[in-house]
Amino acid sequence: MVTQRAVHEMSGEGSSGSVALAFDYLPTATALVDMTGVHTVIAANRALLSLTADPVRPLVGAPFSSLVASGGDRLAFSGGGAARAATEERLLLANGRQIPVSMHVAQLPGASRPTAVVQFQLQERQQEAERALRSSEKRLQDMADNVNTLIYLKSADGRYILINRHYERVLGEGREDVVGKTDFDLWPAEIATAYRSADQQVLAAGVPMEFEEPIPTDGVWGMWLSLKFPLFDEDGVAYAVGGISTDISGRNRAEMAIREARDEAERANRAKSEFLSRMSHELRTPLNSILGFGQLLQIDEEQPARRESIDRIVGAGRHLLSLINEVLEISRIEAGAQSVSVEPVDACAPLIEAIDLVRPLAAQHGVELAVDLHGGLHQYVLADYQRLKQVLLNVLMNAIKYNRPEGMVTVSAEVADGRLRFLVTDTGIGIGESGLERIFQPFERLGAEQSDTEGSGLGLALSRSLVELMGGAIGVARSVPGRGSVFFVELPTTSERSREPEVARKVETLVPATCADLASLTVLYIEDNLANLELVRKVLARMGEPTLIPAMQGQLGVELAALHSPDLVLLDLHLPDTDGEEVLRRLRADPRTSSIPVVVLSADAMPAQIERLKAGGAADYVTKPLDIPVFLAAVKAAVGCPE
Repeated sequence: MVTQRAVHEMSGEGSSGSVALAFDYLPTATALVDMTGVHTVIAANRALLSLTADPVRPLVGAPFSSLVASGGDRLAFSGGGAARAATEERLLLANGRQIPVSMHVAQLPGASRPTAVVQFQLQERQQEAERALRSSEKRLQDMADNVNTLIYLKSADGRYILINRHYERVLGEGREDVVGKTDFDLWPAEIATAYRSADQQVLAAGVPMEFEEPIPTDGVWGMWLSLKFPLFDEDGVAYAVGGISTDISGRNRAEMAIREARDEAERANRAKSEFLSRMSHELRTPLNSILGFGQLLQIDEEQPARRESIDRIVGAGRHLLSLINEVLEISRIEAGAQSVSVEPVDACAPLIEAIDLVRPLAAQHGVELAVDLHGGLHQYVLADYQRLKQVLLNVLMNAIKYNRPEGMVTVSAEVADGRLRFLVTDTGIGIGESGLERIFQPFERLGAEQSDTEGSGLGLALSRSLVELMGGAIGVARSVPGRGSVFFVELPTTSERSREPEVARKVETLVPATCADLASLTVLYIEDNLANLELVRKVLARMGEPTLIPAMQGQLGVELAALHSPDLVLLDLHLPDTDGEEVLRRLRADPRTSSIPVVVLSADAMPAQIERLKAGGAADYVTKPLDIPVFLAAVKAAVGCPE
């Protein structure tokens, strides 16, 4: 073949035809041109022949000027074999048509005479590639323009390559005014610095990263959530940063609103707790006189008719006190301040105690108690012992109080699916379908207008809160109006065994208490309420009439304690000149009074405060209204009087 011979001769190849074969099958149209004399085509590969050769006009041996429209004036190459930059030409095809091409010329190395390698890159293919590239870029731009987030590309030196329409709207500038600029040309310096810092982190790390970046919107500082990622060239070098940024200002504002609402709710809870604490104190103060003097009258009164009236006064006072206590306890649970100590508890133990406590009430109402504990024997539940007893006691008392004369209350237990259920069945008034959930709402007393049964409407609401704190449930299994109800209290069982229950402190009976050693004692009572002073004076008179020193101001009480060294200090917390807690601190700090026992008498019954005062050095904390037996026990224990 002429082409192969020419390639062999010009390239110095001998027997091997590999070079000629490779030349012949190059995908790019290529010719070898003898550069001596008239530039003559001495070889052409298949790609070129398919475009230009025909029987009338053979290509090999023809002058190069017949191949290109310019006549070959641009055919030249630089010395040393280096290729010339491409030039634009028009290639003459066999059918007479001309097509634009890029012509690349280089010297053939090792040839016996000057020979040029000429390659024609069809511009149509280039244009097609460019059109495909432009089409791809347009699709990318169209997609980016229809997304309601910022999409952008920046070069490694921070200059914008591409932005979408949303970015144009945010900036208020067209992309032609943005491309080529940096963030420092577009944004305030502090924002641009933040953006550039994030871009540099992505380029350095070589991995996608998320950032929260500032942005001013409508005069208010907002925030972008930006996903930024590196773009790499063929050598694996990061040459650009891409970014997708979403405005999260609304989300941040919503989160801030939630935080503010939560803070406001917490403030409201604290205010409610403070209000309830204050109201508790204000209500307990007059109740202290009502119940205190009422109890003294109970001790002294011997006439049955008058004793009955006194009993009613004391009973009504205790009911009011119970209502105050339940309101406070529900408030503490709602505020998250109430805690329970959940541990393995013998299921029958608190139930038996609760049943024993309600037997007198059942006898008073003529209600029979039937107990079947077989289902709960040798079973242990996860509960707070005292709280569980409180709940069971409340359910049992309701079953008795709202029963019919000569009715019955049946108590039983059963275990299923890892939970033990206490069942309390009564033959009382029953509850309609619409009232089954209402009875667990605070202050809800169904049918109270048709009954003279005392109640606060808080017992079941408090019981539900306590049971749920212990991980259990309380509810009504079934109820038929006029025929009775079945209440249940359900708790998770456990295989662990409970510890031995603590022995409860013996409660004194309501009788005059005497101790021969108390008559010679001196008691300082720091209290600004005259009625409370008088009540304590009369109660102490039953203890051998110790000397009582009143002090109606805190600082005066501190001075009298140092002057007289009393055997006992009784301390109220709400004093006109200083806080009782501060008085306790001063008494403990003064060596002259540091060893004197102090019993706090206060209408504030918040558990956290009681614990704090005891930790601060109080020997005991007795809440008002005074339960006289409890008060007497605290006084005798503080001064070491033998029982």
